[in-house]
Amino acid sequence: IKKVKKNILSLITALVILFLSFANADSLNRVNVIWFKHLDKVVHMSMYFGLMLALLFENRSALKINKNLFLLAIIPFLYGSLIELLQSWLTATRKGDFIDALFNLVGIFLAMFVWSLFKRFSKYEK
Repeated sequence: IKKVKKNILSLITALVILFLSFANADSLNRVNVIWFKHLDKVVHMSMYFGLMLALLFENRSALKINKNLFLLAIIPFLYGSLIELLQSWLTATRKGDFIDALFNLVGIFLAMFVWSLFKRFSKYEK
């Protein structure tokens, strides 16, 4: 229970990603606020950027060693990869895509980069 409370933002973010990943693709395509050719890749990158940032923030005390940073990154990577596989197996309107998983990874690494910059150039933990 303590771990769940500590990681509530990450869990909520993961649930939103799960919902969006399994929602009917036709209903999501009707939402045309902004559209350009590879918007879905930007969405994948943004979702996993957000998930990784939430994980980093909530587990910042355990990130004294860079090794822990990469270990933490395994969580959203495996989560996103599993979702891509399950989309192929369980849905009729969605398909798992290696490129989507790659953009998930880009979002994860981008969050790690931003986090590292934040730690370097702020008074955080100094």
